[in-house]
Amino acid sequence: MKKDKKKKIYRFIFMVFFLSFLVIYFSELTGYYEYQNHKKAAFTSEQIKKFEEDVASGKEVDINNYIVTDTKNYNNKLSKATSKLSDEISKLVEDGVENTFKFLSRLVEE
Repeated sequence: MKKDKKKKIYRFIFMVFFLSFLVIYFSELTGYYEYQNHKKAAFTSEQIKKFEEDVASGKEVDINNYIVTDTKNYNNKLSKATSKLSDEISKLVEDGVENTFKFLSRLVEE
């Protein structure tokens, strides 16, 4: 019974990774990333045209009026928790590797 439970857990984890891979792969395949970059470039060219029109008409020009920032704030409880978890796992792995090499070096020295 225990082996079946472990097998189901491993299968679930594998399926999650596989589905994540498929989503990323098909988003790349369909050109979603390139489309997002194209939208940014088109918006930039619109801002350049607006800037040129304002300069030609003699309006006061401020660069902050033409720069658009699309920074998203991803700080939330989940991202902070997963970041903390990632840091802890990283520390555990680092300690494990260090201890393994220390043990191996003691074996070699003997």
